[in-house]
Amino acid sequence: MISKAAVTALTVLLATLLIAGASGAVGTPDTNLDIPFLDRDEIGARWAGMGGACIAIVDDGAAAYYNPAGLGRIRRIEIGASFNRRSLDIESDWAGQANTSSVSSTRLEDLAVSYPFPTYRGSLVLTGSVFRSTSFDQYLDRQTSADLLDYHDVEQREVMLTAWSGAVAMQLSPNVFFGAEAHFYTGDLDFEDNLYPWGSCDPPGAAFSQNADLGGYGGSVGFIYVPHPLFSFGMVAKTPQRINVDGTEIYTVSDGSCDMYRQGIDYDIDIPYSLGFGFAVRPTDFNVSLDLVLTNWEELDYPGRVRDLDTGEFLFDATTDVRVGAEYAVPVVPVRVRAGYAYVPMALNVFDIEKNRRRLSFGAGTIVEEALTLDVAWQHTSFEREDGDASYSEKRTTDRLILSFAYRF
Repeated sequence: MISKAAVTALTVLLATLLIAGASGAVGTPDTNLDIPFLDRDEIGARWAGMGGACIAIVDDGAAAYYNPAGLGRIRRIEIGASFNRRSLDIESDWAGQANTSSVSSTRLEDLAVSYPFPTYRGSLVLTGSVFRSTSFDQYLDRQTSADLLDYHDVEQREVMLTAWSGAVAMQLSPNVFFGAEAHFYTGDLDFEDNLYPWGSCDPPGAAFSQNADLGGYGGSVGFIYVPHPLFSFGMVAKTPQRINVDGTEIYTVSDGSCDMYRQGIDYDIDIPYSLGFGFAVRPTDFNVSLDLVLTNWEELDYPGRVRDLDTGEFLFDATTDVRVGAEYAVPVVPVRVRAGYAYVPMALNVFDIEKNRRRLSFGAGTIVEEALTLDVAWQHTSFEREDGDASYSEKRTTDRLILSFAYRF
């Protein structure tokens, strides 16, 4: 994720570097065009175990994230939290040379407190929550040889983006629930990309770093309609999300001497609105749910590179996420087992997609004395893509272990 000014400067620097390779047989992969804030993971082990398919059935504090209308189904004071262990592995091939990189982290994922107010009819629930819906940390180390040069590129990114959320929900009628949520972001970003030859040669190199504070805001509104105890429908509209990046960029070129360029940055990333639709079937002891989430990424507003330099075409496509999940209550023992599948296509279209992003989930949970819920989930996500112009391909695999608990007073 690089600003427009830095892209221009680095283009010149990298072009100088690659021309030094005699024939330019290898290019620089376009992975720096990835905008990490476009991706979101599921929060809460119960719903993560179902692949995130819960727009029509969510009924705990996590509804502030998925569909705030689900908060209206809470009947007791509730406090809940989740922890997330995430590992990312990147297997890449750059001009015939294989490379492997990995990074892992463990963090508090979300914390929510919900308070239902006594009402004469229906329900009124207020929820305050904090969630970190995605870990954006990444480490990518790749090397290759081209003509007379050996190239070594190292990207490292550490991002902490926290959403502080407030939500309200109510039961408008026996069958209709409505909710609204608003949040603001805080956090910080540290990004570094070093591209330099290594081995016996000593030609130029290039480096870029970005250190910034993050801010921003967003919100959502949703409905849940339950025409029959066996069926439910849900809809959620997430407003455009704005993320502000305020900090410093430094880019350097080395050609025997070292020239460093430093500039302040302050720009916004405007993420388009999205619409989500859910349908669930809930026979006794069994839930099956299906979600569709539509986002038109062509409305993304970002001061970096969003169009092809030659054709002017937009680099991001509209996407439709498909999520399906199931939950089964085991007879006799208070245990529920879950499974889910999600197809979450990538918006960035500069790569040839060999295998688009898919996510497989499993989970289980129990309730202790009708008060304490304990849930666990595991998710496996992978995709494969290729940049033919740079003779580059990669496979990314993410594994997440989510642990959640909630206590109802």
